[in-house]
Amino acid sequence: MALAAFSPSVIVFREEQNFDWWVYAFIAFTDAVIWGTLYCLGSAGAPPGTERGLSPELALALFLGLVLPVLLVVALLRMTTEVDHDHLRVWFGWIPTYRRTFSIGSVKKVEIVEYRPIADYGGWGIRLGRDGVRVLNARGNRGVRLELADGSKLLIGSQVPEQLARAIDQAMHPGT
Repeated sequence: MALAAFSPSVIVFREEQNFDWWVYAFIAFTDAVIWGTLYCLGSAGAPPGTERGLSPELALALFLGLVLPVLLVVALLRMTTEVDHDHLRVWFGWIPTYRRTFSIGSVKKVEIVEYRPIADYGGWGIRLGRDGVRVLNARGNRGVRLELADGSKLLIGSQVPEQLARAIDQAMHPGT
């Protein structure tokens, strides 16, 4: 009895991007402010000369102040783009929490673009522009704009948009 074997897709392009350093600095600063505020609130209620105790609410807040920033970084602040012969995949997070897969057959047009992330799309991350373009970007101002078969447009931010566009184009036109 023979078993059918599936060969894994061959990845022809892979890019991993972390968000810019200032995003992590902002999270750290915000977390430090929250921790400082919680510490002061916890200390303010203790009468002089008594041991400081944590209320259940304050303990929960301290726990969330530690866990939520870590979850944010692990779950969202990394973008990975992969192209194989059949699909284009983009996901966010070391543990993918947001993942989109597009069939190479659905791509009708590939264009390398330079854009203004804040002015055009309100920043980085998972965005929808005023022009209806869905944007997936982590840093920088360059990327690849795709026109899909259903008429929608997708902009994928990349530090190497020429390589990404070439990989998508080669997958669209194998053997050329």
